[in-house]
Amino acid sequence: MKKSFILIFSFIVLYTGAAMAGTTIALRGDGNVLFIDEAREEVTGKVSTGGVAGSLGSISPDGKTLYVSNSFLGHYTVSIIDVQNRTLIKNLPTGSRPKHGLVSPDGKFVGVNHLNCEMGKLVIAIIDTYSNTVKHSVRTDIKKDTHKGDMSAHNVWTRDSKYFITQNYADNTVHIIDAAAGKEAARLQLDGNPHYFVISPDNKELWVIVEGEEDASGNIMGCPKVNVFDISKALTAGPEVLAEGSYCMILNPGEASEAHHGAFTLDGKYFYLLNRGPAPDLNGTSVNVFDAATKKQVAHLTTGGKGDGHPYMSPDGKYVVTTQYGGNVISFIDAKKHEIIKEITVGEGKHVGFVTFTKDGRKAFVSNREDDAVYVVDMKNLEVKKKIDTTEPDKKWKSQGQVLNGYHNIFEVTETYYE
Repeated sequence: MKKSFILIFSFIVLYTGAAMAGTTIALRGDGNVLFIDEAREEVTGKVSTGGVAGSLGSISPDGKTLYVSNSFLGHYTVSIIDVQNRTLIKNLPTGSRPKHGLVSPDGKFVGVNHLNCEMGKLVIAIIDTYSNTVKHSVRTDIKKDTHKGDMSAHNVWTRDSKYFITQNYADNTVHIIDAAAGKEAARLQLDGNPHYFVISPDNKELWVIVEGEEDASGNIMGCPKVNVFDISKALTAGPEVLAEGSYCMILNPGEASEAHHGAFTLDGKYFYLLNRGPAPDLNGTSVNVFDAATKKQVAHLTTGGKGDGHPYMSPDGKYVVTTQYGGNVISFIDAKKHEIIKEITVGEGKHVGFVTFTKDGRKAFVSNREDDAVYVVDMKNLEVKKKIDTTEPDKKWKSQGQVLNGYHNIFEVTETYYE
């Protein structure tokens, strides 16, 4: 896998083209998309989509187009935005409550999952980015019709852009979609909600983060974990395929369990997995580190604050920066020694969820949902230097969501693949 690590990660933090250079985009649930000049540290543009709960999005690898999913009840569209001209191209209907449209690494498709089912079926839309139309609408059966709540969360693409991977919370299944053919290629059965996915750098393994093992009623009993699947076996063996390994997190005594997100370090050697804990308390504090090759746990860290959510990788590979749902603390972890170097508070409100880094790694832009703001962090001194308000003057909404400034397959690592 070593050669594959070098090949894949040599492309990491090559940011998108001139349209995106020096710009962090802040997505808001009130329908506004804001453009922040990273040098001036201020908002310099805005596009209003007319959507609601568009707090997650994806930028094409060439940096020209942004896709924002409007996930509020009663909304059906993905907003497509011309990044360079900062204009709305169109609102494209894809299904009930699009959750997180994600552009494929080759830039040809956008896979879209949905929070609601339609007539007992899970809906996965595949958008053709050349025409910005829905190429395929894949509908898969749902077995457990008594499920209450959201149907899915996040997605990932295989690195060759052939397969779009999403989940079904009702049945605790993973659906692997052949994007070009517009059909389900494989289905994996799990024993809990598969919340997040990460593809190994060599494109051979699918790491599935499971919130926790569930009882017959769907209640989490414990064992927040990651299951590792061989992708080639998953595509050929059918739903009975077993994970190559299943690895429960180590938690602190009495710590509420619900695994959330994970990511590989930029050198591909380690996998960081965070325990958020269930809503509404969101008080998980554990970070587990796995050796990517042996799958053995090599570290268990306890952060300050609560509700550990996302492990972001700094462009120089030096830090893993963890964010929180239940607090306002971010932790800077040495990515090689697996030690917490420093922790700082970012704003006053809770849910410090998303981070971008400038290409040179000197600054980070960190969102705080309750503050309705994005904060500028000095990455040399590891301290907050400025607050950027992103809310409207009436402050009606507290809806600052994702910040992004390049192509990503998962939140926590910015990657760009050039032709």
